[in-house]
Amino acid sequence: MDYQNRVGSKKGSGGVATASEENAHRRERVRQLMSNRIDVDSDPYVFRNHLGLLECKLCLTTHVSEGSFLNHTQGKKHQTNLQRRANQDPKFSHVDLVNAAIKYKSKSGLGNNLLSYSTVPKKSFAKIGKPAYKITKIRDPISYEIGLLFTIQFPKLKNDIAPKYRMMSCFEQQVDLPISKEYQYLVVSGEPYENIGFKIPSKEIDKDEDKFWSFFDKDTKEFFIQFFFKNKSD
Repeated sequence: MDYQNRVGSKKGSGGVATASEENAHRRERVRQLMSNRIDVDSDPYVFRNHLGLLECKLCLTTHVSEGSFLNHTQGKKHQTNLQRRANQDPKFSHVDLVNAAIKYKSKSGLGNNLLSYSTVPKKSFAKIGKPAYKITKIRDPISYEIGLLFTIQFPKLKNDIAPKYRMMSCFEQQVDLPISKEYQYLVVSGEPYENIGFKIPSKEIDKDEDKFWSFFDKDTKEFFIQFFFKNKSD
């Protein structure tokens, strides 16, 4: 910013910027930062949920646009969480985490029209509590792998939209503290119910499609998730 020729300023020093000048400078800075678009697919800490909103897995925050998420990555909370993870897991350096969390994909030939906003309207609904569930311990008769079968009931599921689920590492949540690398988490979401999470051992999961699957029965309004943990010898 140009701080010369301001009332009360001395030659060779900058005067006090007005609020409007600070806002203009901040908007220009944001515009320059957004000349590079976020590569959502390669950023390990951001994903687009079923509502079309961007979520930061590191800070558990939701953002309506890529610009909002970009501003978030520059903030104190995101940087602090990056440093906290680096301290908890020595194999990740702070520089590596920052570079991984703030990735931009250069676009050539598009001018300055690179900022895009999500056109998906934000949904709002009254949550009615957590769904009932049942967990069954199972075992594969051939490989002898130990697994789990989750049966979750959603009798009042909104618009019969199938529930969603996601596996989370211990570093992606801030509910179960202190963080332990011995566990990972299965989170299930179905409107208008509250999200429900399950704490499971942090073991490698067999991704074979016959062993790792989910199914929603629209008649009984039950959601099934099954998976097996790989044997150590595999």
